[in-house]
Amino acid sequence: MNGMNSELLQRRHFLTCSLSTIFALRATQAFTADAPAEKREFYELRTFYLSDETCRKRLSDYLEQALLPALKRITGCPAGAFQSTDMQENRCLTVVIPFSSLQEFGEWNERLNADITFQHAAKDYFAQTAEAPVWQRMESQLLQGLACLPKLVLPNGNTPHLFELRTYESPNLKLARLTVEMFNEGRLDELMREAGLAPVFFGETLLGNRPPNLTYLLSAENETEHEKHWRTFRSDPRWERVRQRKKFQSTISEIRSRFLIPLAYSDIR
Repeated sequence: MNGMNSELLQRRHFLTCSLSTIFALRATQAFTADAPAEKREFYELRTFYLSDETCRKRLSDYLEQALLPALKRITGCPAGAFQSTDMQENRCLTVVIPFSSLQEFGEWNERLNADITFQHAAKDYFAQTAEAPVWQRMESQLLQGLACLPKLVLPNGNTPHLFELRTYESPNLKLARLTVEMFNEGRLDELMREAGLAPVFFGETLLGNRPPNLTYLLSAENETEHEKHWRTFRSDPRWERVRQRKKFQSTISEIRSRFLIPLAYSDIR
C-alpha cells in the first residue's frame, strides 16, 4: 500500500470518528441563536513542527507545488501558508484551509487522491520514509466560523502582512460558549476592524488541540502598528462594556498567541 493510500485510510477513520463526535455534540449542546451553521465556513488549521531547514524546504515545496494549488482547484477558497516569526526557536509552518461545509471537509482528501495533477506534484513528498520524515509532528484543528464573522476576510492594503494567531482556552464547554457569545453579541469583529486589528477569521474549535477554545487570526502592516491597534481596541468604551458584563467574567482560562508571516505563495497575505 502506498503512502497516499495509507494516509487516506487513516484520514477516513479520523473523519468518521471526528464527524460523529461533532454531530453528537450538536445534538446535545445548547447553542445560542446565531447564523445558520450552513452559512458559516469551516477551517482546518494545520501546524507542522520541523526538525531543520531541509525539512522546512521540503514541506514548503509540497505546499507550494502540490497542496495549495489542488485546494484552490477543489474548494475555490483562498488558503493560507505561514511560518513563525521566530523560526530559530519555533520552527513550524501553519496552513489555514477554508471549507464551505463539513461535507466538503469530509470529501476533500478523497478528491485529492483522485487528482492526477496533485499526485504527480506530491510524489516527492509521499516518497518520505519513517527514517527521514518531512515533519516531526502535525497538529490539526477543525474550526467553525462565528455568526459575527461567518466567512474568511482577506486583509486589505500592502502585502505581505504580519499575522497574529490567538487562542482563548476555556475550562469547559459552557464557558467556551459564553466566549463565543461575547464575540457575537459584542460584535467584536466590528470593534476590532474599527481599531485596525483587521480580523481574518474567528473560529470555534470543534476538534483539535486543547479544547474547548476559540481561535482567531488578525492582520496588520507591522508589529508597531499592530500594538497601536490593540491599544485602540482596549481603550474603546464599547469593548469595556462588553468585557465587564457579568456573564462574560472568568470564561477564559488561558490565552496563547503566535506571530506569523505569510509564505510567498500564500493566498492569505
